[in-house]
Amino acid sequence: MTKNYRNALLAAALAGLLLSGCGRVDSPNELQLAPTEPDKIVINLFTSIESSETSSSSLYRDLIADYNAQSSDVEIRVSGLSTADGYNEALENRLDNGKDVDLFIVNADTVKALNAKGFFYDLSDQPVFQELNESARKQAIVKGTAYCLPTKMTAYGLYVNEGLLREYGLEPPEDAEEFLYCCQVLKENGITPIGINRWYAMTVFAMARGLYPIYQAENTDEIIAGLNDGSIKISEYMLEGFRFFKELVDKGYYGDNLTVEGVDAIRADTTDWEGFRDGKVAFAVFPAGKEEDIEREVPDMDFIQQGIPALPDGTISLPSIGTRICVNARGAHVPESLEVLEYLTTHKKNELNNGASSILPVFEHEEFDLDPRLQALYDDACSPGQIPIEDMSLCFDYWGTTRTLCLEMIGGATPEEAAASYDRIQLEAVAGAQ
Repeated sequence: MTKNYRNALLAAALAGLLLSGCGRVDSPNELQLAPTEPDKIVINLFTSIESSETSSSSLYRDLIADYNAQSSDVEIRVSGLSTADGYNEALENRLDNGKDVDLFIVNADTVKALNAKGFFYDLSDQPVFQELNESARKQAIVKGTAYCLPTKMTAYGLYVNEGLLREYGLEPPEDAEEFLYCCQVLKENGITPIGINRWYAMTVFAMARGLYPIYQAENTDEIIAGLNDGSIKISEYMLEGFRFFKELVDKGYYGDNLTVEGVDAIRADTTDWEGFRDGKVAFAVFPAGKEEDIEREVPDMDFIQQGIPALPDGTISLPSIGTRICVNARGAHVPESLEVLEYLTTHKKNELNNGASSILPVFEHEEFDLDPRLQALYDDACSPGQIPIEDMSLCFDYWGTTRTLCLEMIGGATPEEAAASYDRIQLEAVAGAQ
């Protein structure tokens, strides 16, 4: 695990250390660190910060502190904003306007747009990049550019409260039919089956059901090529995903009386986590790693994490780089930024690896301890045919686009209308790429 995730977390950790969580400078969730020492080159790291704490947060704080202590002429300075408060837009504005951004964390759904503007320095020559395994390397490259260094690899899957299911004679679902049956029984007994949030609680189900035929086909590369030139419409796949999501909404499996405004205000890791933690919902979508919070807050919960049971004959996961750290190719201090990056990922590699949990390996010959409660998700994630959280070989996005179209369905759009909208988005991207 390199430093991508680590630097996002180092920022988040620093937030907790220096500003008691989120800062109060420009917005409720903005993070800024103390002023740097004079006569030092300042390397500005802009990062997304989220609400959840990690047990290894002090490690990332210490890594930056170690670097600053040993460097006589360079100092890292961190600022950040939560994704829900507009991190993506703030990052793009800062880069567009030439403001102080040397290193930055990028979310998957903005990689292609920022790459088109030439903001990514190619990191393929970095020592750590040479050690990445095939899966991590594939997600770290967009149009031939190694745009980031990943730290840990995770996967989105379904956390299942097994104890709650047993109360109603249920077991963890192994396919879409079993999942819908579990939801039906729970709903009939006054339990909201699925925790909702403004992002991946929606997108993961729609994407899992819609995109799996692409990635489990024998001719995946041909399908991707057809999607990129417009000869294959994305609606041929995502219509089924939108129908599956709409069924979950219409039957009240996320709860009753959902509104676009209400759902769009639910930040991930807030009420969705609280509902799962308190036994009010049986299923919650999170990337692997939530077990740390469960152990701390509800140590007696009997749970597992598994793949998403949205397929007619099985489950599937959505592997993802935990966090992507990048160098601004147009930054004022590219050489110094690369030195910082190398320090944190090469000289501190052992500390990074030991300080962050991961469900998937990042490096070719990596060993790590797997939580047995995540075995089902791990088995999926290590099998062929999984869905990357964002396929960088496609000329259009699906992570953010699917979210927007799911919200439109909550607002009354039909799956067919959502699919037609996606076709238009796809064809606009195809035209722009030619």
